[in-house]
Amino acid sequence: MGKTKLQNDFIMLRDHCIIIRRNFNTYNALFFSGSDDLLIKTASTFFNDIAEIMQRDWILQVCKLMDPAVTNRKGKVFENISIKLINSQLENEGLMSQEISCTSDSLLDYGKKIIPARHKRLAHFDREQHICGAVLGATTQGELEAFLENIQNYCDAVGRVLGLGPLDFSSSSCPGDVHELLRILRDYYKGA
Repeated sequence: MGKTKLQNDFIMLRDHCIIIRRNFNTYNALFFSGSDDLLIKTASTFFNDIAEIMQRDWILQVCKLMDPAVTNRKGKVFENISIKLINSQLENEGLMSQEISCTSDSLLDYGKKIIPARHKRLAHFDREQHICGAVLGATTQGELEAFLENIQNYCDAVGRVLGLGPLDFSSSSCPGDVHELLRILRDYYKGA
């Protein structure tokens, strides 16, 4: 038997959460693992650019999770693969649980903090915000850690009620990843 629309939509959302977590893990391994001297010695401008690109992309990708369930454009309705779409479908199917509801509320609260950065700095170049230089989208380390835990918990809880089961995506090491790059760079400088 094939998967339902809700199951397919959820799989797309969970895949997006996996990408968000993988990118977070890559960013941390590059820039918060004590490799600063290695990166500066190798290509400081390049790695600075990569850090900035990854920070902007983090905001954009996380904000996609917070989008409304649907968007109306030119008289047409388009569904957004987002927490709100999945929650709406869960409610329509009578599958919404307290755990899913509370976890998604926490995720959406995190989103409220970073959405202004997407709207006023990334998706649009808001003149007033640029001139005043206000920091948009700042969160604490604790809020970031809670967000990462919550995307895992949300995906696991929804996966269970849909019969797809949980899927741990907190670790993302594989051949050709950032850890291998750092190892190659370290080996290169040891031999040089």
